[in-house]
Amino acid sequence: KIDGLSCTLRYERGQLVQAATRGDGYEGEDVTANVRTIAEIPHALRGDFPEIMEARGEIYMRRDEFEALNERQLTAGEKIFANPRNAAAGSLRQLDPLITAARPLRFFAYAWGAAEGDLPSDTQSGMVAAFGTMGLPVNPLTKRCVSVEEMIAQYQLIEEKRPTLGYDIDGVVYKVDDLALQQRLGFISRSPRWATARKFPAEQARTVLLDIDIQVGRTGALTPVAKLQPITVGGVVVSNATLHNEDEIARKDVRVGDTVIVQRAGDVIPQIVSVVLEKRPAGAKPYEFPNLCPACGSHAERQTDSKTGDAEVAM
Repeated sequence: KIDGLSCTLRYERGQLVQAATRGDGYEGEDVTANVRTIAEIPHALRGDFPEIMEARGEIYMRRDEFEALNERQLTAGEKIFANPRNAAAGSLRQLDPLITAARPLRFFAYAWGAAEGDLPSDTQSGMVAAFGTMGLPVNPLTKRCVSVEEMIAQYQLIEEKRPTLGYDIDGVVYKVDDLALQQRLGFISRSPRWATARKFPAEQARTVLLDIDIQVGRTGALTPVAKLQPITVGGVVVSNATLHNEDEIARKDVRVGDTVIVQRAGDVIPQIVSVVLEKRPAGAKPYEFPNLCPACGSHAERQTDSKTGDAEVAM
């Protein structure tokens, strides 16, 4: 599961005629001019290919090239990107193709859409191999497995290789290999019955909790936010994390000065998983939730559920 931007390439008689993002699944953006600037995407296919074929895949950016891009952006006084995925998406959607051409975008093909003429294979693995012979880049870790045990072993291998791949992934996708079986299994809404994603556990890192800030929401709810010593988690620099509410702080016994383990829930939202108790500084005190609103100074209190009599918390 490459962490990038989905894109479909339409080839007619072997020539690239159109490229589009997935969008909402029904309508995407036409990015043909920009895709033509990506060196890894061929303008013309090699060998044997259907009369019309749509190759689907992921446009992404390698981590080292992403870091170099951010350095150039910083030197030029322009905004830097939060992560390689955002950089890839922003680069592909540029109005000026010359800007896209200057960005280090790459592509992996892994599926297909509309096709007229004979497909080069009757299996998923055969189709991916055919993409390679046509000149489209395919992921070298793609593998045909013949047992559940082999599938699990490949998942574990890729998870082990994940830090050294050079690009971001968040899991693997298992697919039924036989295309006739894929057709028989069909779809549920837009999700195929013949494919399933298996994500990796969220990446974690250790850092220090510098402070707990109370934010006042639109409805007046007080939400605690952890102020962290900045740390990179899953390719993103994290300096804030949600603590949800007073009960969550008490449950995890989070104290200012603690060394904490942080992860990005779903590889998106930063959260504190636990406290490293052996690194707790002497004198660290349990956090006391404020009884005054930090915005207006009025008295703050927890409401009580009229049915259960329990104190409520903001979720």
